[in-house]
Amino acid sequence: MSRWLACVAAGLAAAPAVVGEGCALPPPPPGHEYRTVTRYRTEYRTEFEEVKKAVTRQVPETVIKEVEETVLVPHWREVTRQKTVMAPVTRMVPRQREVCRTEWVEQARERTVLVPETRIEERQRKVLVRGSREELRERTVLERGVEMQERERAVTVVRPVTETHRRQVVTQERVAVPACDPCTGQPTWVCRVVPRVRDECVTTTRPEATTRVEKVAVAVPTVTARKEAVAVRVPTLREEVVTERVPVRSVRQEKQTYTALVPVTRREVVTDQVPVTELAPKVVTYTERVCERRPEVRVRRVPVTVCREVTEVVTERVPCRVAVRVPYKVTVCVPVTGCDD
Repeated sequence: MSRWLACVAAGLAAAPAVVGEGCALPPPPPGHEYRTVTRYRTEYRTEFEEVKKAVTRQVPETVIKEVEETVLVPHWREVTRQKTVMAPVTRMVPRQREVCRTEWVEQARERTVLVPETRIEERQRKVLVRGSREELRERTVLERGVEMQERERAVTVVRPVTETHRRQVVTQERVAVPACDPCTGQPTWVCRVVPRVRDECVTTTRPEATTRVEKVAVAVPTVTARKEAVAVRVPTLREEVVTERVPVRSVRQEKQTYTALVPVTRREVVTDQVPVTELAPKVVTYTERVCERRPEVRVRRVPVTVCREVTEVVTERVPCRVAVRVPYKVTVCVPVTGCDD
């Protein structure tokens, strides 16, 4: 009996909701009844509570510090040094050379020359002599005149003509246009100028040309030919024989004796002093500026970032587990005694 009760109690504890829904339970043993008992089970829930705690933080700040540093400073000093250089040295050296010398010698020579001579001769030649004679000749002379003739010409007359026509004109018109307010975002209406095309009547004046034919008298120049006799001087030529004295030049040969300078070359040995340049070692003393770097300690102010500790109180939400008793109902089978009545 006790084992049966234990099995029933375990089944009811495992499925309390099913019992409450009216599921069929096995019939209780004699002397027992089912009762609904309220029991409590422990559940753990996570809750957050505010906890104040002190927190130490590193706050950066900039501090000006004096830093000593060693700097190499250049210093110049003059140093006397010596060096061996190859210096050019010039000395005179006697040297012999063969020279060609030219001398001029007088020599008697003979030559044939052409000598010009002039003689007078009489010569006859034919000459054309100019003359003139008069002749009567006939020529045609053109005389100018004017003759009036009647001719037709086209005359163009321009008169103004007034016309009325319609044309399109672009004007500006204010129109309400929906827009969005950039500040509030509400729709609103904005006036905007838009172009509008309308028709209007325009009166214009245009020139109209009319052409007509009219007769006019025109002076026409004319030329009249007539003949006349004219006395003309005509040039003539006639031949004449003329005697004249003419100088005639001729050349004759003649021998002449003259003295000529003839160059004669002879070789001769000459001794000259020639400068010879040689390189010889020479010690030279010179002054040179030498740069030395000397260490110097200098102090400069440098911004340095340091961190200092700052303590402050911070409120944090810390999770914690809380035990809660949750009631639930269980149907159990209990024995029935006479005292219960």
